[in-house]
Formats: sequence, structure tokens, C-alpha cells
Amino acid sequence: MARPNRVKLSGEGYYHVIDRIAHKEFLLRDERIKRRLLDLLHRAAEFSGVDVCTYVVMDNHLHLCVHVPEAGEIDEQTIIDRVGTLYGESRATTLRNELERLRSEGRDDEAVLILDRLRARMGDLSEFMKTFKQRVTQWYNRELGHEGTLWCGRFKSVLLEGDEAVRVVANYIHNNPVRARMVDSADNYRWSGLGAAVQGDNRAIRGLTVIGMDVSRCQSPDVPARDSRLVNGLIFGGIGFVREMAARLSAKFRGSPTLRKVGRFGKESLYSSHGGRSAPRRVA
Repeated sequence: MARPNRVKLSGEGYYHVIDRIAHKEFLLRDERIKRRLLDLLHRAAEFSGVDVCTYVVMDNHLHLCVHVPEAGEIDEQTIIDRVGTLYGESRATTLRNELERLRSEGRDDEAVLILDRLRARMGDLSEFMKTFKQRVTQWYNRELGHEGTLWCGRFKSVLLEGDEAVRVVANYIHNNPVRARMVDSADNYRWSGLGAAVQGDNRAIRGLTVIGMDVSRCQSPDVPARDSRLVNGLIFGGIGFVREMAARLSAKFRGSPTLRKVGRFGKESLYSSHGGRSAPRRVA
């Protein structure tokens, strides 16, 4: 069976990302592992130039709300700094020295190629997730002696409209531990963006600010039920946004998009397109 195409924009976009451990094993149960995973998540996000708006790390899967900003020029010093964030300062120093050596030898084209390869890994959802998952796998296998596949294939992602839709998804993400009966209140779960923000974590607070939420707004007495349309749908937002994005991206999928009303949130009714993944078109 052919893999479905990834639904993502070439520019700015918000996404609900879901990834699972292979065979549904509870390999993330240990607090030390969750702590290291979150450290690598934030390092990969800074390297990639994306915003992790919020998250939850469960024992065998994770949910992210990610904002990919509009692409801009990334200068050489920024690239070197991001390499240092992801791989450590010694790697950044090695990169800087390598670029200087190539230029001193008149091999400017090779220096440009190295920088372009690094730029290609930035400002893109798939590249961000690839970098993050690779770093987690490398650390996990090295530190814990794990062998074989860690992740369950490709991650899932749902393209989100900003404003109310993205905040609905953030609330859905935060309440995963409540639905799993791990805690009574979402703000009591420390391995989520909400739980971390309540504890004063500045990165978690900044992430929530990106989507216009503060800690008090995240705490809702209503726990959203499990809803496959927020996980398996391809596009989620107001009807105008869903129709526009479905039309823009429909060439990747066979058949016409199907809109399904999820519910009314505040003053707006929100919809999901493609209740499940659609098979990609065949390319001649």
C-alpha cells in the first residue's frame, strides 16, 4: 500500500503532530527519558527554526502543536549557532573552522554547499521531526542499549488554522493524561506544555504565547473526548480555511475532500477534512 502524502504548507503553518513508539511499547515511562526527550525536542526545534507551542509526552506516544514560521533568510552565523544548540559547541566550532578552511583554499562553492544543506533542514515540519526522532533514537539506543526500531513509522500530522482551532487542539493535547486517568487535572501533569508552564517553565510559557494562550486559559473544566478527527483528519479549522486548504492541497490526494463538522467552539464552528488518510495520486 502506498504511503499517503504529507499535508503541509510551503510557508507558515500550524500542525498537530502525533508520533508513537513501535509496537505501542511503554518505552517512555521513565521520568529521565521524558526529561531527555523534551530537551532534545527543544534543541531540534531551535535548530529547525520552528516553535513548539505545546506538547504532551505520554508513556508510549507524544502529541505536539508546532508552528512553522514563514521562511526567511538564514545567515551563516545563525546556522552555526543552531548547530551548536543541536549538537554542542564543539560541533559548531568544527563547522566554523571547516568553512574558514575551505574559503582559504579557494573552495567557496563547497562552503556554500555545506550551508545550503543545513538550511534545507530548517523551516520544514518533516525535517524537524526527522532531526528530533533521529536524535532521540541515537540517545535512547546508546544510553539504554536498545536495538531495532524505536518509532512506529511516520508521524501523523493535521494542518491547523490559527486562533480558535489551534487552541482547541492545544486543550485536547493537554487533556491526554486526564483521559488516560493518569491525573485528575491537566495542569497536574508535568510532562506537558501546560504542566510545565504552571511550574514556571519559560519555554512552555513562550510556546503557549505563540498561540495566544496563557496558563489560566488552558485550564478548562471540560475534558475533550477522544476525537479521531483531531488526530486522523488532514485539515482542521473554520469552514473557509478547510475548504481553501483542501482545494490548494487536493492534488496530493485521490478524490474530493470530505468536510465533517467537529463542533462549535465559542462563536465559531470548526470542521475537519478527510476523516482518514487518503491514498496519494499515482504519478505517471
